[in-house]
Amino acid sequence: MLVEEPFGPVLPVMPFETIPQAIELANSTRYGLAAYVFTGSEGIRDAVVQGLRAGTVGVNVLEGVTPDVPLNGVDESGYGFEGGIEGFRSFQYLKLIHRR
Repeated sequence: MLVEEPFGPVLPVMPFETIPQAIELANSTRYGLAAYVFTGSEGIRDAVVQGLRAGTVGVNVLEGVTPDVPLNGVDESGYGFEGGIEGFRSFQYLKLIHRR
């Protein structure tokens, strides 16, 4: 199993027999910054995108997201968002005021 979070142009490849098994293998790490799926099947795409535990899921692409898009990781790859309005909101102090 993959147990370290690689940074850089690394493409780990592991064999699998079913889509649920592939999702389970992908989610078996403590990290979840980004994941990628390459398929021509809408059904496989939808199942994998829904099942993967990652902050970003690329479908048939390897490019990163643009700076105006919020970037987040899950588990030990981060908490919260960077970039976009979601990242800005993490620096705000929101207060609910209820009055009569």
